[in-house]
Amino acid sequence: MRKDSLPPRHGPGWPLLVILTAGIGIIAAALFAVRGSFTGSDGEQSVPYVEAVVGAPARINPLFAYLSDADRDLSSLVFSGLARLDADGRVLPDLAQSWDISADGKTITFHLRPGVTWHTGVAFTADDVIFTYQLLADPRLQGDPEQAALWQALACSAPEQLTVQCTLPDAFAPFLSFATIGIVPKHILQNVDPAAILDDAFNKAPIGTGPYRLAQFDQTRAVLKANQNYYGAPTLLPEIQLRFYPNVSSAAADVVRGQAHGILVDLGTSQKDFETLSSTDGLRAYAAGRSAYTALYLNNSTAPLNDESVREAVAYSVDTEAIIGDILGGRAVRAGSPIPPGTWAYNTGLKPYPHDPGKARDVLDRAGWALPDGAKVRQRNGVELRLTLMTDQDTLRGAIADEVSRELAGVGIQATVVRQAATSLIKDFLIPREYQAAIFAWDPGPDPDPYPAWHSSQASGNGRNLAAYRNEEADKLMEEARRTSDLDERQRLYFTFQQTFQDDFPSVLLYYPVYTYFVSDQVKNIRLGTLFTTASRFQNVTEWTIEKAPDIRGG
Repeated sequence: MRKDSLPPRHGPGWPLLVILTAGIGIIAAALFAVRGSFTGSDGEQSVPYVEAVVGAPARINPLFAYLSDADRDLSSLVFSGLARLDADGRVLPDLAQSWDISADGKTITFHLRPGVTWHTGVAFTADDVIFTYQLLADPRLQGDPEQAALWQALACSAPEQLTVQCTLPDAFAPFLSFATIGIVPKHILQNVDPAAILDDAFNKAPIGTGPYRLAQFDQTRAVLKANQNYYGAPTLLPEIQLRFYPNVSSAAADVVRGQAHGILVDLGTSQKDFETLSSTDGLRAYAAGRSAYTALYLNNSTAPLNDESVREAVAYSVDTEAIIGDILGGRAVRAGSPIPPGTWAYNTGLKPYPHDPGKARDVLDRAGWALPDGAKVRQRNGVELRLTLMTDQDTLRGAIADEVSRELAGVGIQATVVRQAATSLIKDFLIPREYQAAIFAWDPGPDPDPYPAWHSSQASGNGRNLAAYRNEEADKLMEEARRTSDLDERQRLYFTFQQTFQDDFPSVLLYYPVYTYFVSDQVKNIRLGTLFTTASRFQNVTEWTIEKAPDIRGG
């Protein structure tokens, strides 16, 4: 299989478990004003794009970008990977202009783009790719532990200066999405011990091949200038500034006051503050769904949820639309599948479980879970239908847990909510599967592959099939989808898997959060797709422009 050459961009890294963040407070609204412009490459006065970002980056390096969103944002602008993600998650060429996949699916040969240079002017070659992938496999590097096994299983060589050949023990179609990770320069880092790279000066003065180079950096802001030697189409914004804030409240306030063009907000933003941003003159709101989802995990291996009738009743009892409207302020998309909507693998014909308490009662009645006269809790064979519903100490998830408990009580299921510190919840309850029901979030990453979260081989030990879901047919579908490099066939297999998954009621997937990117309406050509990470908002940043208009103060 050969991938045609397409215009380059760069793809993000990703975490696997996601914890949502807290909210913000906003003061007042104002129009953007003028000052401090600089001269662009065409000799005319140009306006830098300024964005308010919560948190300060510590390591602008794709090897460590998984550690924070601020690091990931900057890394996505400075570095490029062999591949990049399109708005719907399809993998497209970047530093590699094309690739071939062997008949057995185990070997991928990347054909690198000629004429690419690092920001230092040094030529980019296959040696840089081999060097980066070897670093990712090195146990001394403090990289993403969730990805270590993949890189350690990978064997890569460079038969030519613009050719990289990578082989895996087994066919693994999702590997191309892993190839979106940024490549780092061998000529700068080759003499640094892998264990020392985490704290190396390179992380604050990074050199990449991306559309922007870092011109200035401190704990208050990063100034990025357009890479004049960028291998892709010329970037249209000569300068981007990311300004760092200790919290969302202060960041958003500067946007409202006209001291920054934009801000990305998540579900942690209070409805009042969200409405303040929404009503600010000159701001346009771009909504985009995240690929991470929040689920009501049901432990399929533990009573009473090892009974499919109970899981089915739970699914019909939960009013997800009301949760999205009343608790999340409408800023979420109902989840009907573990594959994100808006991506190439999502089955648009799938219908989420309807909210139908009457049907839930019928299911329980037929399964022998009776509600004695005057009782509030159903029972069968003398055992009451009680369970513990766990969550972490996140305010939103706690509120959702309370609402789910109330709804379950309405059909005769007693669910007691227990809040646990996030670390303990994961380590002591979810991964060892020492729980009955839990509300938590999962991020599948840039590839729709549901195998890590739902394949039966991952239902024990340190596997991430937290619900202990087991279905032979679902397993086969996931396995076949991993082996084929034919995207249409993968899509067909995932469509079938999603229907099989839904029919089993393994858990109740609640929602995909919707993030909102508030940006001055003077900034043009922004196109948002699915947000695989927060950095996905820069997916087409090279095409952005700012109209001849006021500059941002306070630079």
